[in-house]
Amino acid sequence: MIDPKWTSGNELKYLQKVLSNAREHKKSPFTDRLESAFCELYNVKYAIAMNSATSAIHTALVASGVGEGDEVITTPYTVLVDSSMPLLVGATPVFADIDYETHNIDPTSIAERITDRTKAIIAVSYHGLPVDIDPIMDIARKHNIIVIEDNAQTQLARYKDRYIGNTAHFSLWSFERTKHLSTGEGGLLATNDERLAVEARKFAGMGFKNLTAGKSKMVAITPKDFQRPDYTRHDRIGLNYRYNEFCAAVAMAQFERLEQIVKLRQQIAKLYDEAFDGTDFEPQITPEGYSHAYFTYCVKSPFENTQDWLNFYNHHEELGGDDFYGMMQPSYFEPIMIEMGYAEKYRGKCPVAENVQKRSMLFKTNYRTVEEANKHIDVLKMTLKDHSEGKFI
Repeated sequence: MIDPKWTSGNELKYLQKVLSNAREHKKSPFTDRLESAFCELYNVKYAIAMNSATSAIHTALVASGVGEGDEVITTPYTVLVDSSMPLLVGATPVFADIDYETHNIDPTSIAERITDRTKAIIAVSYHGLPVDIDPIMDIARKHNIIVIEDNAQTQLARYKDRYIGNTAHFSLWSFERTKHLSTGEGGLLATNDERLAVEARKFAGMGFKNLTAGKSKMVAITPKDFQRPDYTRHDRIGLNYRYNEFCAAVAMAQFERLEQIVKLRQQIAKLYDEAFDGTDFEPQITPEGYSHAYFTYCVKSPFENTQDWLNFYNHHEELGGDDFYGMMQPSYFEPIMIEMGYAEKYRGKCPVAENVQKRSMLFKTNYRTVEEANKHIDVLKMTLKDHSEGKFI
């Protein structure tokens, strides 16, 4: 039986079109259609589909000219790639603290970390909640800094009554297995700047000189000019970060029902709201004028030490509850970053992030139905009741 997650829309139909290798499909490949759809939805001029959001971050940094000796400010409350990609291009990651209520990077902390070496800011919309991008852009304009908005976990979310993704110099999304739009792996990079779009597409497309901001001219139906023996192909050094048509077909089918996918997660989040209401757990706050896409439902537990956190987890599992997740360590506490000296430099410098991380519990929202989610959340209510009565801690 095929999982309906992958077949509820036109996925199989579109995959057949790719497999047919028909001339009709070659004229209108799904990668181009997906890029155009993102441009229209998020009101951006240029979109570049890629093999991962990690590739998109790397590409955005290269296209922005970030390199040796530069500094890139980011949050430690995120995946390592938001700091490892700056390292990969020779830059130094600088960690700013997060806001206690939203868990997203704090613009005030960013401003405190600015130096004359700051070249870029990577701002992350975490758990599905848009980052407070306007004050970050004000800081960037003042200091002539590039802003990369990492929306890997966030689709169709609104910030101050507008969609995310069209304010920063670059914005990016992930299509990894657990994301709202999921194709196993994949991502997309967007910008309104034609020069940045050209540089990004060329770097991600092996440096082919014919690549444009809008889309590739190197399609399945190759113009005769490209077949001449004296034709030269490359005017940049680039990597092969291109998206493939099989994944693009699935992505396009899911894009057609993206509103339904996000709405389901939001409905499930309301069940969590009810479960945690009146408890000593603190859900992530959605500020007025924002909407939340709920990649996960995150709460700050009352537990200050790991053993209490684990006691809650184990009791929940014993009752038959679904598993949930702890938030990953602050980036500078990962082994490779410790080895490079970042833990020694930043320990205690992002106190909110360190406090929130150790207490966070991330609950699933990617259930197939509200009914399925409700069964698991009913068990969670039992666990919370036992916790309130002191039965296992």
